[in-house]
Amino acid sequence: MNRFEFWKTKLKNLRGRFIIGLTGAPASGKSAALEIFEAEGVFCVSADALAKEVLTEPQCYNKILRKFGPEIVLKDGLPDARGLSLEIFGDSSKRKWLEGLLHPEILKRIYSLIKKSHAKIAVVEAPLLFEAGLADCFTLTVCIHASSPSRRARALKRGWSAKELARREAAQFGAERKAGAADLVLANDGALRELELEISGLCRFLKKAAVRRQRLLGRGNK
Repeated sequence: MNRFEFWKTKLKNLRGRFIIGLTGAPASGKSAALEIFEAEGVFCVSADALAKEVLTEPQCYNKILRKFGPEIVLKDGLPDARGLSLEIFGDSSKRKWLEGLLHPEILKRIYSLIKKSHAKIAVVEAPLLFEAGLADCFTLTVCIHASSPSRRARALKRGWSAKELARREAAQFGAERKAGAADLVLANDGALRELELEISGLCRFLKKAAVRRQRLLGRGNK
């Protein structure tokens, strides 16, 4: 069993928790959704944020430097995340190499953070949830879905060109495929308040379900 499969199994076998896998196409609003979950008092983890941490770890940093060359490093000594993105989204072999390096460590950190938190409900934002075969690690998979025009508009606000958005989309499953694979789809074409209401309702349901599960477990232990 390789390191990725090892940590995937560890995450899958975490008991007594509702762990939600949150995903969606680029610029669909995953980060905004994660912030809403956090505001609802849910323990949240961002795989993208962890990836940025892992990039600076000496072991990974040195391998990336050897693979992509010193020009990928900024003046402050940190990897140029934007430049690295342009490299990997334009070359599938480089992208797979980097994913093979980062994904086991990211999974390890996700597992450790959730376990240490003792949270009954946790949300993990994972853009490549289905692509990496992680669906069975989660109690529920949720896809944030937005139309192409909405995603293009958000991408432009982030400073992405149409070409960059297309590269990112080409490196992942399509928006419709992600939505079709998810247990639950939350639409994000309207005002942010609409998404807030949807997530708030989901959190109320999950919190009640967690309480019921805890009561059932308590009875079973008597």
